[in-house]
Amino acid sequence: MKVYRTDATRVETKEWKIVCDSTNSKYHPLVFYSHAHSDHIPKKLPQTDIITSLETKMLLKNFVSNYSEASFYDSFRIGNTSFEQKTAGHIIGSTALHINSEKGKLIYTGDVSIRNKGFIEPFAPEKCDILIIESTFGSPEYIFPSYDEEIKRTKELIVEYLDKGTPVVLMGYALGKAQMLYHAFSHLSENIVLHGSNFRINSILQNEKLDNSIEAISYQEAKTTNLLQEKKDWIFFTPLKSGRDPFFAFLKNKYNAKLFAFSGWCLSANYKFRMAVDHAITISDHADYSELLEICKVCNAEQIYTVYGHSERFAGELRREGYTAVPLSKQTILDSYFKKNQ
Repeated sequence: MKVYRTDATRVETKEWKIVCDSTNSKYHPLVFYSHAHSDHIPKKLPQTDIITSLETKMLLKNFVSNYSEASFYDSFRIGNTSFEQKTAGHIIGSTALHINSEKGKLIYTGDVSIRNKGFIEPFAPEKCDILIIESTFGSPEYIFPSYDEEIKRTKELIVEYLDKGTPVVLMGYALGKAQMLYHAFSHLSENIVLHGSNFRINSILQNEKLDNSIEAISYQEAKTTNLLQEKKDWIFFTPLKSGRDPFFAFLKNKYNAKLFAFSGWCLSANYKFRMAVDHAITISDHADYSELLEICKVCNAEQIYTVYGHSERFAGELRREGYTAVPLSKQTILDSYFKKNQ
């Protein structure tokens, strides 16, 4: 079984080939999309067989122009090899690919999280022979605080501001992080406003009858109805940007709004000042370093490949832990065979 990376992660044998999270529309016999973030999908789908979740399929329907030209599958089979999906715990519809064959089992995680966030099922590691794992936070300094404690602390801050008539702006990616924030904080006010991109994603979720949407108004409607001026206890959900951005600087100056940034990168001591926000909250939809190690421990794979982020650092840390691990990059082409077949 050959595992390598060019423009995407590729796995192949003499009998079949599959490409995982390709960002271009080039034809491949079989493609897997782990989730609908823009760095994992193309702008135009290849006209081929695609394995992805129902939720990702519905999101792709709204993100690409040639949705109807592809053939979608929840699972797939070629000879004695099965391709199945299980939740990856990252964002809505995110899945990991499990390839089971007579030669063994491979798991490709895509982006992954094993934390229980209360609204999305976490990834459940399983014993496998080959593990391809993301390493976005694959460096020892990225140990996140307790998710529940961060939510509790942030909720108390938000309630304190709202009780004083100070509105808050909660900043996180419109797909993924935003749904985490909606679940945790949208019930704290009756006046919920969504930035344009957030409103679009929320509308897609509602129209496609997918979970994790909320009832809210757009920023344009909030302006038209003068809600931002008349009400002081609103919560505004937006994408994550610098507080120096003219729009967010306007919100601070006009309404005395407090800016909250949510990211795993908030662990960096200077993140709050670099992003010019009032609060930097360490909440991520990725696994942190300790959780990545836990995944590798449970999977106990004979061969581990690391992709994305701190791939070289994480592979090195894994080797120090006794695993056979290498970073998978465009410069790395490796043949990996299961020991029992050597």
